[in-house]
Amino acid sequence: MKRFDCLTVFFVLILGTIPLALLSQSSASLPWVKAYSKEDFQGGSRTWVIEQDSRGYLYFANNDGLLTFDGNYWKKFRLPNGTILRSIYIDKNNRVYVGAQGEIGYFEPGINGRLTYTSLNKLVPEGDRNFADVWNTIAMGRSVFFRTTEYIFELRDNKITTHPAPSAWQFLGRTSEGLIAQDKKSGILYYRNNQWLPVSQEALSNVTLSAALPVGGDSTLIATIDNRTFLLRNGKITPMDKTSRQDLYTPSLARIDNQTYVVGSAAGCYIRHIGGQILQHLTTAEGLSSNNVTAVFVDRSKNIWIGTDGGIAVIGYNSAVRFIHPLKSSDLVGYSARVFKGGLYLSTSNGVYRAEINRAAGSKRLSFGEFSLIKGTDGGESWRLDEINGELLLAHNSGVYVLEGSQAKPVAAGIGSWMFLTMTSAFPINRVFVGTYQGIRELSYGDGVFHDVTQLAGHRDSYRFLAKTENGDIWASHPYRGVYRLHLTAPGRYKTRLYTDKDGLPSAFQNFVFTGRNQNLFATKKGIYEFDTKRDRFIPSQIFKQLKDLEINYLKEDGDGNIWFYSGKRLGVLRLRPAGSNKAGVVTFFPELDGYSSEGFESVYPYDVNNVFIGWGKGFIHLDFEKYLKQDSRPVIVLSEVTAVAEHDSTVFGGFNNQRLGTVILPAAFNAFRFAYSATEYGMENRTQYSYWLEGYDEKWSAWSTSTVKHYTNLPSGEYRFKVKALDNRNRESEVFFFPFKISAPWYATFWAYACYLTLAIACVLLLLRWQRQVFYRQQQKYEAQMAHLRYVHQLEVEKHERENEVLAKTKELANTKMQLMENTDTLVRLKDELTKLNLKADEDPKDLKPITLLLRDLERNNKNWSQFALHFDALNDGLLTRLKQKHPNISRTDLKLCAYLRLNFSSKEIAQLQNISIRAVEMHRYRLRKKLGLPTELSLSDYLAGV
Repeated sequence: MKRFDCLTVFFVLILGTIPLALLSQSSASLPWVKAYSKEDFQGGSRTWVIEQDSRGYLYFANNDGLLTFDGNYWKKFRLPNGTILRSIYIDKNNRVYVGAQGEIGYFEPGINGRLTYTSLNKLVPEGDRNFADVWNTIAMGRSVFFRTTEYIFELRDNKITTHPAPSAWQFLGRTSEGLIAQDKKSGILYYRNNQWLPVSQEALSNVTLSAALPVGGDSTLIATIDNRTFLLRNGKITPMDKTSRQDLYTPSLARIDNQTYVVGSAAGCYIRHIGGQILQHLTTAEGLSSNNVTAVFVDRSKNIWIGTDGGIAVIGYNSAVRFIHPLKSSDLVGYSARVFKGGLYLSTSNGVYRAEINRAAGSKRLSFGEFSLIKGTDGGESWRLDEINGELLLAHNSGVYVLEGSQAKPVAAGIGSWMFLTMTSAFPINRVFVGTYQGIRELSYGDGVFHDVTQLAGHRDSYRFLAKTENGDIWASHPYRGVYRLHLTAPGRYKTRLYTDKDGLPSAFQNFVFTGRNQNLFATKKGIYEFDTKRDRFIPSQIFKQLKDLEINYLKEDGDGNIWFYSGKRLGVLRLRPAGSNKAGVVTFFPELDGYSSEGFESVYPYDVNNVFIGWGKGFIHLDFEKYLKQDSRPVIVLSEVTAVAEHDSTVFGGFNNQRLGTVILPAAFNAFRFAYSATEYGMENRTQYSYWLEGYDEKWSAWSTSTVKHYTNLPSGEYRFKVKALDNRNRESEVFFFPFKISAPWYATFWAYACYLTLAIACVLLLLRWQRQVFYRQQQKYEAQMAHLRYVHQLEVEKHERENEVLAKTKELANTKMQLMENTDTLVRLKDELTKLNLKADEDPKDLKPITLLLRDLERNNKNWSQFALHFDALNDGLLTRLKQKHPNISRTDLKLCAYLRLNFSSKEIAQLQNISIRAVEMHRYRLRKKLGLPTELSLSDYLAGV
């Protein structure tokens, strides 16, 4: 046996001989209690067993089935036959073996992370399958045992062996040496080598066991259902109850550590020392939903879980934070605390309460008995407790008192008092100032007694915060006016100067003066300030630069030089480094205590590192700061559930397989999701924060938030990885949990769809090409036909043009000829005229001239050719000559001839030859014609004739 185990057993035996009355003490320092109702977990009214797996999930055997809890989310799993679940055992692989009414089996995560149930009834021998409730499920080695009243079933290598009861099995449990069971007639039996062997049990006659707790080495603490305890060691059973005991029904028991255990009873929950001492008694007054406790369990963080009628509760027994309620029947505001002469004194909104201190062996945390009111302190607020000259002074709403035992003796009555300020440093301190509602009061000390001296004359105000300067002046602050500096001018008199924001303070309001680090400190809206005497101004403190820009409304220095402070309603502590260190101080906040303050009357009393007393609106907080700092375990993050949100939601991941998962392939219809996550930390308040990142969609980690759910909608197809992490109240991050998944493309965007699209596209292209070729062929045929037609038309046009040119040439030739004839005719006409004028000679015969005259008459008849020519010319030229005559009536026939020549494109030379005149005569004729026609110089005669 190890030395520790031997000492433990020895200590147990020794304590067992000490009268219980000497050990038992009900501590008034209570752990936090969090209760869950049936409405919270949606289960049955009774819980029978509670267990925890390696990931931190909690499991509850409940009337409605198996309940699970991960810190934020409750889930329920019913058995196939819907019966009551009585017992649970969880193996190292997180397989949950269960026993119910007529049913044994196990739950384990399926592929999608949901718990699925597998029944083992089919493995039970056919003749033994008619059994009732399975009250205990225990593992030993490679076997799992299920106890009913008639049988104990042993599951090993997927086979079940039946152990019939000699009469009736009443208990099955594990000891430090192996498996034990209790039979109604045969008593306590060891299981060795597949045999049940009796144990010496004279002390256990007529009792029924409820629990067996190994306490080290070969020793086991055995409890019964009627509140008895025994020590089983080396096969011998020794009673532990040496004195009278309370007859209670105690169905459940769980070990907290080797020194303490918790007992569930019909009268609430008891925390006991292993020797029998009752350390704590928790009932409905402390937050339980019922005093009838049916199951207790201690989780890996030493929190105590309790199953009661109609509810489940968790007690932070191992928490560094506890609560003190001096008056159980009513909540009192806590203002000040002081440890003095073996007692804890607490000043409240209605008097001072005292409790005797009991420091338990091996514990650094103080424990106390019941609190009692000190007479004479009720009837008003008890603001401040201070120890001066070995006396405990009380600043009260009705004056100043000295507390002696359970009595309060008045020192200065009549004026409400806030605090005390010692004016001398030598012991005993013979001069004390009191900040009162109406100024400063002076006390003296002599002959071992405090005396009321006088009320100092000077500016009267409510001085709740006082601090002494090096030169004997006094700083006094008022939250709504500024900071006063009081200078003593004569005995019993002082004058004041008011400092505001004009003197360096960030504001004239909410300034508080304290003493710390051997100097005056001023808490402001922008951190901590100091007073620069040389400049007569306030300046920001460089020592406390970590608190810069924080609103500070309270300061208190502890024995280690740490500065406790309140920023609003947030409690924190600044742990400064030793002088000369280059490292900055460390600020620690207590998020679980946010809002726990006295709202304007904050108070912190750091008695030592294990006992810090903090006033708040319903009493006091008892903080073990050293233990708080040692809680260094990182939070464990779990993905509670992934749900595809649609008209009918579908669970993608059930949360019970939080190992590294492979990529989950999802159909395209799943594009909206709900991710629920949690940290399996069960604290006083859920102060855990979370951050998430959906890789493939989000750009970075989200901001920290207390929200435990995230929704995504309209996610496109593709591969994603949801990542989540947790941050606890000590700024410790969990590991990152990954959930990879892939949203498949819709059928119209799959590979085969694209292959079909490509095939169709190719087919369409081929068809298009074929159609295009056909169109092109048809167009080519049509084009060729059109070209043939055009060639034919062109040929006709060419032939027509050639004929027209030929006709034009012949017309021109004809016109030329005709013009010549016309000119000849004109010449002959003139000749006739000249012959007629001749005087015939007498000797001449007139008959000789007659043939010439006839010929000339024929030539005159030919003059009619001009009229025919004009008609023919107008027909070919769209009436040109007629239009000219109409438009220019003054032109002659000779002018018209010239116009005809020009229209036929005759040159001046050709015209001159036709008319037997010079070219110059033609040009002069053209000039005169332009004048008759009135043509401008820029318009040619040919262009004009073409446009007529």
